[in-house]
Amino acid sequence: MEINGLPLHPLVVHAVVIGVPVTALLALAYVAREHWRAWARTPLLVIGLLSAGATQLAAMSGDDLKQKLGLHSQLLEQHEMWAGRLQAGMWIFAAVIVAAWFAHAQRRTTGGILLRVLLAIGALAVGFLAFKTGDAGARAVWAQ
Repeated sequence: MEINGLPLHPLVVHAVVIGVPVTALLALAYVAREHWRAWARTPLLVIGLLSAGATQLAAMSGDDLKQKLGLHSQLLEQHEMWAGRLQAGMWIFAAVIVAAWFAHAQRRTTGGILLRVLLAIGALAVGFLAFKTGDAGARAVWAQ
């Protein structure tokens, strides 16, 4: 997977590095104040889904790059482990974001508190996973 001869993975990773924390911050804003929910809800949905897609593409392009270069190391395995967790976490987080978006659109209070709790937990989780994935990736690259 390349664009103009450059591996796609390091390019897509930048979308993840920016998108995941922005999604987490928007989710926390959505949870924090009731009057912020209306303005945060659609950007949270759009950026959350784009970030989940970017995370998926980063995982796929990372696997491709590893195969192409024939890389194997314990540091790279750690990066892959954290990346797999981030990938799963982002799709679960995206599902919660979609559920919150629809619940807000239908003005449902049933499950609203549970969704906000799940959003807050999800935001903290994906923020942590993004940090650990990036840290492990940087260690793997700079150890080469």
